[in-house]
Amino acid sequence: MRIRHLSVRNFRGIRELDWPVPDCRILCLIGRGDSTKSTILEALRRVFHPQWNQSFDDADFYHCNPANTITIEVVLGDLPDTFRDLEKYGHWLCGWNARTLARTNDPGEGLEDALRIRLAVSDDLEPSWSVIKNDEDEGVSFKATDRAKVAVSLIGAVSDRHLTWSRGSILSQLTETENISSSLAGAARAAKAALESRRAEDLTGFDEVAGVAETTARALGVNVGAAYKAHLDTDAINVRMAGLALHDGDMPLRQLGLGSRRMLTTGLQKQALRTPHITLFDEVEIGLEPHRIARLLQHLKEDGTGQYFLTTHSPVVLRELTVADLNIVHCDSGHIDVVTANKPAIADSIQGKIRSGAEAFLAPKIIVCEGATEVGFLRGLDDHWVESEGEDSLAYRGVSLFDANGASKIKEIAENLKALGYDVAVLVDSDEPEQFSDAHARALREAGITVAKWGGELSIEERVFADIPWEGVLASFDAARAIWNDDARLLDQVQSQFGPGFDRDFVVWIDSQELRTALGRAAKESRNNNSGWFKRQSWGREWAAAISGHLGNDAIRESDLVRQLTSLRNWIDNV
Repeated sequence: MRIRHLSVRNFRGIRELDWPVPDCRILCLIGRGDSTKSTILEALRRVFHPQWNQSFDDADFYHCNPANTITIEVVLGDLPDTFRDLEKYGHWLCGWNARTLARTNDPGEGLEDALRIRLAVSDDLEPSWSVIKNDEDEGVSFKATDRAKVAVSLIGAVSDRHLTWSRGSILSQLTETENISSSLAGAARAAKAALESRRAEDLTGFDEVAGVAETTARALGVNVGAAYKAHLDTDAINVRMAGLALHDGDMPLRQLGLGSRRMLTTGLQKQALRTPHITLFDEVEIGLEPHRIARLLQHLKEDGTGQYFLTTHSPVVLRELTVADLNIVHCDSGHIDVVTANKPAIADSIQGKIRSGAEAFLAPKIIVCEGATEVGFLRGLDDHWVESEGEDSLAYRGVSLFDANGASKIKEIAENLKALGYDVAVLVDSDEPEQFSDAHARALREAGITVAKWGGELSIEERVFADIPWEGVLASFDAARAIWNDDARLLDQVQSQFGPGFDRDFVVWIDSQELRTALGRAAKESRNNNSGWFKRQSWGREWAAAISGHLGNDAIRESDLVRQLTSLRNWIDNV
């Protein structure tokens, strides 16, 4: 069986969600924290809860308001014949169009037979499961035994239960004996017999007290059949299913590390459910090193019987999956959108971007930077904004930085990220209009993307050296000296841009437009041979740290540098 569509209303942080589920075996949900990824898994778990006594409380309702009835609906496809039988749910079948990802009220030619299953919970906190065809239908009861047949299980942060023979655990499903209770009763009798064999060693003190009790009984006329002694009561020491646990020698496997327990649980799940199953895996990377994450995901890909719903915050997981596996969850005041990354027009492009910048895909807001210098510069500004200006950090605002590795790639990347539902801004130079032009900037702005592009056909180095107060110019040169530790080389580069009359004694430099231009070009032009003054992210960060204190100078308030950075900061703050 496979989930084809999920609809949720008023469940925890979800006010409304409608998700036509792609026909994939692995569906990995990504997005910022609190975007309800785990809640989606919990909704799926509850709609197929295999027992009748699933509990709810007021906190399960959206905004904790039980006046808003919880409804969780799933369109279930790939049905077994038993579910299509007229004596079962045959009269309640609907249709699913795999091409349009839409449900019809009735089956039909070219449609997949499906069931529309609804879980509803009102303010009485009593869950009701039913199979329906239309919105107004009361439907028929979807029984717990049939919910169990869908074989939905959640592997969360705590999976210890699956390493015991507790009711519903994977080990219980793997156990072939027809009567586990009888086997456990035999184990209790064996425990009692073992204790009897050690009575002289372990029960002498207890038997002395038992003798006192026997003497008292006889004195009071209580019949004594044989003799009183201390012993195990097989009813009181009933060996419960949960008490029988998997061990490695004498060590219970619950003492394994978290990652190892989850990997073992997943492997056992595959062994137990050789028929189609639906497995929910919350935070798949927890407790695992990168190489074991890769092995676990490969294990899931090789399971042809399972439909897996995963959540993750790990770029390692993203790099191990393909664009076809990824679905981005966006939350806007309780309205949830799940956007597949496998959009036909952009899938090939996005696959490469996930490999090179996976971290960015885990944030709701992304600044696409032309190169490493811009990424590092913004990281340094972020440090300054937080430590000196009291502003919120980029992390707090949910902003990630993406290195486009060239101006020519920015437009495509920004448009693709926007198509996936991200809030996008761009920081780009203007010195190569054939790679990123004013027309490109206009197109992005018309698409709702904020563009910070330097004026005057300048690079970031040229723009900064042109606009920053003179003290900032000197601080920039000092930062380059600290990075390169080669004054002669830097001065040669500046001299080649300045021309005749250049004074190599930087201690006596005075402000001039010619010197600013030469410094900016030297810092930029040396990028062509990968020796740009601030080309690496770490260097750009050091540069920003050296000059950020000068950006608040009133003399440059109206400069292009400050105006573009202000527009970017306003976007960060949603102003």
